[in-house]
Formats: sequence, structure tokens, C-alpha cells
Amino acid sequence: MTVLQHHHYSHYMRHPDYDDENAYGAILPQVVTAGTVTRRAVEPTWLTASNARTDRVGSELKAIVQAPPGYHLVGADVDSQELWIAAVLGEAHFAGLHGCTAFGWMTLQGKKSNGTDLHSKTASTVGISREHAKVFNYGRIYGAGQAFAERLLMQFNHRLTEQEAGEKARQMYAVTKGIRRCHLSEEGEWLVNQLGLAVERAEDGSIAMQDVWRLQREAKKRSRGKKWDMVRRRVWASGTESEMFNKLESIAMSQAPSTPVLGCRISRALEPEAVGNEFVTSRINWVVQSSAVDYLHLMLVCMKWLFDVFDIDGRFCISIHDEVRYLVKSEDRYRAALALQITNLLTRCMFAYKLDLHDLPQSVAFFSAVDIDHCLRKEATMDCVTPSNPGGLEHNYNIPQGETLDIYRLIKITKGSLEKGK
Repeated sequence: MTVLQHHHYSHYMRHPDYDDENAYGAILPQVVTAGTVTRRAVEPTWLTASNARTDRVGSELKAIVQAPPGYHLVGADVDSQELWIAAVLGEAHFAGLHGCTAFGWMTLQGKKSNGTDLHSKTASTVGISREHAKVFNYGRIYGAGQAFAERLLMQFNHRLTEQEAGEKARQMYAVTKGIRRCHLSEEGEWLVNQLGLAVERAEDGSIAMQDVWRLQREAKKRSRGKKWDMVRRRVWASGTESEMFNKLESIAMSQAPSTPVLGCRISRALEPEAVGNEFVTSRINWVVQSSAVDYLHLMLVCMKWLFDVFDIDGRFCISIHDEVRYLVKSEDRYRAALALQITNLLTRCMFAYKLDLHDLPQSVAFFSAVDIDHCLRKEATMDCVTPSNPGGLEHNYNIPQGETLDIYRLIKITKGSLEKGK
């Protein structure tokens, strides 16, 4: 942290909240901007510190970082960012309509309050808490298999036996991810005709794994151990998330995997030319997380443009994966909050356009809330009471509650304009 000398902050001294007994300065996080394979930022303190919890000592750390006098922190969390990215990829692949898959519909229309969102549904189906269901869902979306799900279920629900956990995991994966089916190669189709086997085909021409195994057994009997390359491509079917997984796998297994929106390529060390069919889970994870980094980059560029065009006095402060915060002069805070809402709209539109979807549902167009606050806390109304801060922020640090504004209130306050003085 750098503490400024008094002659360096004359602007703050003119503000009525200035206190010459306090020390003012800046924290410069040691951020590695693309520190992981998925291009996520890495930093040992501010990007890894937990949010304030009543049972965790020191968890108020981020919340005691305050904006200087005359400034506010304006920011928001992107609602269900990676879920929506995964869902919209599946929808573009399936029918080219928002909400055309069960997974996409839950992402768009599901509500935590009435238990219809993805995490609540998973929690009620499996018999675990909603927070635990989040871990379960994200693990599945990032390509983790049934063994991972079984371990999680036994960890979250100690009353489950290994057999019960295995049954629940199989049930969940069959309902969500679906079942494996295969498209036969030319050799496979030739064998079906030569052996005269009856196989049941789906609308897309795929056959069940049981038919593939039967075909392999018959071919082995008649060809004296010769190995046949029967399968051209494996797909998921009959699950609420099947189309999404098919799209993610098709990107991950392509010759040159790249993000669908900004076209960022995966590390050459993980391209199929180098690793073949290995590290599929990591590559699927890369498709979603790297697309989320595209989302962040689009937001940063759009906010910079809006700040410049409409003379909003502010600057980028910090991003914590799906969360952004801007340091903004107090009189411009509502215009900055509206700019952030417009940025989210334009960013989601860019994603939809790049996937050949030419509309956008209102439920994802805007942030559910933008926080205008005096400090870095998860929610503007939290008092951040912890074992090491029992009096809370307002009592111990004189930090008042911030504001949480949705798009309707922001339009009312700003009269729907980013122009200064309107």
C-alpha cells in the first residue's frame, strides 16, 4: 500500500468529508492479468479473500478498503455468468432460440425465491443445500464425471452410503447430462450392413452405446481379433443439458479450439495436435471460463468508451472474476451505474450476435442490481459483522450502507440519460 503525502491530495482536502487525521493512499494489487490457462487473473490477496462471514476471523478485510472522500465505488456481479454462457452456447447449437433447451429455460426464467432456478432444483432432487448444489452443478458443467459427483454427495450428506450416492449421481447425470450415443464411422456403417444387425437410430442418426458394444462383439467373433474404428463421434442425448455439453465438447475437441465470441485460441500445449484426446475436462472448462474472460474484456472496453464519450469521471478499480468495481466521482455515480447497465446489455448482445441469435431476453439484459458503495463489500447493505469486527462497519469504521439500484430506479434517477446535468 502506498500512503500519499498531504500535498498530493489537495483535491480531497476541499471535500467536506476530508479528515486531516486520516492517512489516504492506494493499494496496488500484484495481479497477474492472465495467470491461468483460461486467462483468469491471479492475485494472492484481493482476488482470493473471502467475503465477510460471521464465523470467519478477518473476513472483513476487503470491506475496510474505502473510496477516498468525494468518490464512490460503483460495481456489480454478473448474474449467473458462466451458467448463461454455457446455456446460450447450447441454445445456439440446438435450435437458435433463447430458452429452447431445458437448461437454458431454467437459467432465464428460474427464480431462487420460488425454487425454480438450477441450483434450487438440483438441491431438492439430490437432498443437499443450495450452496452445495452450486458446487455440484459447476463441477458437472466443467466436465467432472460421476465419480466426482459421488464423492461430493457423500461429503455433503454424511447419511448417504456409497451405493446410495452412486445411484443418486447416476440418476442426476442421466437427467441432466443425458446418456451417451454414437455416430458410426464408415467402417461401423459397413459392419452393420455386412453383419445384418438391427440397430435403433435416433433422429440425428446416432445409436445407443449398447448397440455399439453388440456390434463390437459380433465383429470380434467374425474377424479374429481385428480392431475396428467404428465410432466417428460420441454425443449426449435425452438430458436437460445434452445440447450444451455437445457444443462444449465440439469446441474443445476441434482442431483449433477458440472462444466463440472473441476467437481467443487455447494454449498450443492443449490443442488436439499436441494432446490428442487427453485433458478433455480441462479443455471443456477452458471453453466456459475463457468465454467469461471475453465477457470481462468486452465490459472493460465498453465502460472505457462510455466514460470517455459522456465525460464520466471514473476509472476501473478491480475485477474479481465475474465482479467489477469502478472508482467514480460522487456526482457521477448514478451515470456510471447506468453506464454499467448499458455495458451489460451490449456485452450480452455481442455474445448473442456472435452465436447468430438476433434478440436478447430482458431477464438477462441488465444487472439485477448495481451497487453504489463506499467500500469493497459483496453487498452494499451488508454490515460485515465478523469475529474480528463484532461492531460492524458502521459502528467501528463509520462506513454507512450503500445503495443497490436496479435498471428501473437508475432510469428514474438519471432520466434515462448518460448526459451530464440532465
